Amino acid sequence: MSQNAYADALKNALTEIRKICPDVSCSFIFARDGMVIAGDPETTEERVEKTVHSFQSLVEKEDMIGGLQALIINGEDGKVHISCIDDMYLALAASKNADATFLKAITHVIVPTVLKLLKNTAPTPLQFEPSKQLIVDTLSGLFVGDSVQVDLELLKEWSELLNRKNVGEVEIEAFGGKATQSAVREINDPKLKGKGIIRIPEKLCKILEVKKGELVRVKPTEET
Repeated sequence: MSQNAYADALKNALTEIRKICPDVSCSFIFARDGMVIAGDPETTEERVEKTVHSFQSLVEKEDMIGGLQALIINGEDGKVHISCIDDMYLALAASKNADATFLKAITHVIVPTVLKLLKNTAPTPLQFEPSKQLIVDTLSGLFVGDSVQVDLELLKEWSELLNRKNVGEVEIEAFGGKATQSAVREINDPKLKGKGIIRIPEKLCKILEVKKGELVRVKPTEET
């Protein structure tokens, strides 16, 4: 089974779940590193990005709280359920009055069963687009240059995933749809390492129409 077929199968499953349970307003599945694997058609990218970023902030502290297998966030208009399924996470947004029994069946039976069937169909590990959601930090000064900066560990991760000696260029996409490509290197400020940050020169921030503290999606460019 191809990567696209795998993601499409998960997307179809989430779409059918939403039809059966209208109280579910959106749903998506993502990996621990923030990579979104599949989502129903009603789920906006902005909503996904914000949910994943908030969750990753909690995951960084999971050792202090004894692990993180499930999370329920109560809001004024409804609830967000996030549950761990194997090596992935399922996020569901539902109304306050959603059937708790059915939601439990989705997270504990339906989706795990679909994932198991798909993995049996495609037993080899599947690689998805290695995009990351990172927080913008601006670079300014006379000698900044044109390169963006990310964690060395992320550069190594991309190199291993893509079977390359190194990653020298990335594509950056903002929520507003603006995108650009840039050379990339390791973050040179030790205080900012491991913070999920991308340091972007001010002139590139203007092109992307982003500001410090905002989220952008970053991925390695394809080799030519």
